[in-house]
Amino acid sequence: MNDIVSLRSLEKRADFFAAASLSAATKRAYETDWKHFLSWCIAHELEALPATPETVCLYLSDMAETAAVSTIVRRMTSITAIHGAAGEFSPVKDDRVNRVLKGIKRTIGTAPEQTRPISWIELKKLVSKCDSLMIGLRDAAILSLGWASAARRSELVALNVGDLEISDQGILMTIRRSKTDQEGQGHKIGIPRAKGDFCPVATVERWLRRRQQKPLDADAPVFVKIGIHGRGKWWWEPGGRLAARMVSEVVKRYAAFAGLDAAQYSAHSLRRGFATEAGARGIPERIISRHTRHRSIQVLRGYIDAGSIWQENPLPAIYTSTSTIARSEQ
Repeated sequence: MNDIVSLRSLEKRADFFAAASLSAATKRAYETDWKHFLSWCIAHELEALPATPETVCLYLSDMAETAAVSTIVRRMTSITAIHGAAGEFSPVKDDRVNRVLKGIKRTIGTAPEQTRPISWIELKKLVSKCDSLMIGLRDAAILSLGWASAARRSELVALNVGDLEISDQGILMTIRRSKTDQEGQGHKIGIPRAKGDFCPVATVERWLRRRQQKPLDADAPVFVKIGIHGRGKWWWEPGGRLAARMVSEVVKRYAAFAGLDAAQYSAHSLRRGFATEAGARGIPERIISRHTRHRSIQVLRGYIDAGSIWQENPLPAIYTSTSTIARSEQ
């Protein structure tokens, strides 16, 4: 009897650890995608779990009429994950499904829409639009630290005061958990002080000084809610931790203030902007990737290539030289 109880206890612990292997965002994505597939199957009187390859092929064909390729691929991943969790073979792995998916990519596949990167010059323009009031100082710190650290928005709002070690050299920033570090091993990023009219470290220091009406605990969030009642105030009692989605709202707001098309910018514009700017400056890929912690080097190279497209261009050399072809024809 004790052995049976012990096994059941171990099974519960195994289920707990398996669930902990996925981030909250991934779980939400799986749930949303599965609900979509389940609703589609119910409407067409088809079995969802386990689903047959034929069912998934029909589902793919239907989605191809309205959904983006990236959405279709994500939903296939979710179907595979749910089937795996239920101990069932995923129909997505069937060759027939793979052929249909490949055909959809060839037929309607387009380059993924990406937010525009924010350059170093544009970053300074955005920060210059932040006033010296409570919200303005917070937003300047979000923009500056988000760009200089190439942090994801979830990483940025997860920062605690104790994660920032500020010295004469700059900020030693610890990211304790991220999209590519679900085990929480942590990653440290160095942000040196900048000389001149703009320094990301200084903007963070100004924000933290304004916060310190009383000493801040090490586990206090760096970026907090202020609320509508705090607008236009030199100081206001902060609320809880800022939501990740608000980082995009901050970027869009100041992009508009700087005369840019706000619709083309988001929180990712900060991270992408750093990588693109570093590529334009000819900084080696290994140094950029160590700072940005990109899981996909292919994605990072896309940003680097975009940044160096004018520096590493064959046309200037052609413009300023006499064609060897023309000389040979004379």
